[in-house]
Amino acid sequence: MKLFTADAVAVLSYLADTIPHKSNEIFKQAESGLVRIQVPEIAVGEVIYTILKGKEVFGVIIPLKKILLLRNVLETSKNMFSVNLTINGWRKVRGIDLPDLHDRMIVATHLTTDSQALLTDDGKIRELKEAEVIW
Repeated sequence: MKLFTADAVAVLSYLADTIPHKSNEIFKQAESGLVRIQVPEIAVGEVIYTILKGKEVFGVIIPLKKILLLRNVLETSKNMFSVNLTINGWRKVRGIDLPDLHDRMIVATHLTTDSQALLTDDGKIRELKEAEVIW
């Protein structure tokens, strides 16, 4: 079964119903049990923080109840789950050419697992040769 890695913006966009078609199709496939989506723990933290602060995501404020929904999905679903960065991932972090640690961690998670692609709108990540990106 194919595995994808979602960053915080992908998860937030999904929760706000503002996610682009290609990424939305992958989330729908995960809902149907056809693919799996891993969400690095750093991205889970970013999602929760953004919702708690009431920040807009593509013009939408996500209701607080979506935090519980996300937590329940990550706890119970086999097709969408949180993942820790492994020691091998931490070894990769240093060599990833991105300015922000959280982005390096997300890319390292993608690179050290069987992830097919990263679901992100991040232009800097898209420029990396080693990371396949879908948005």
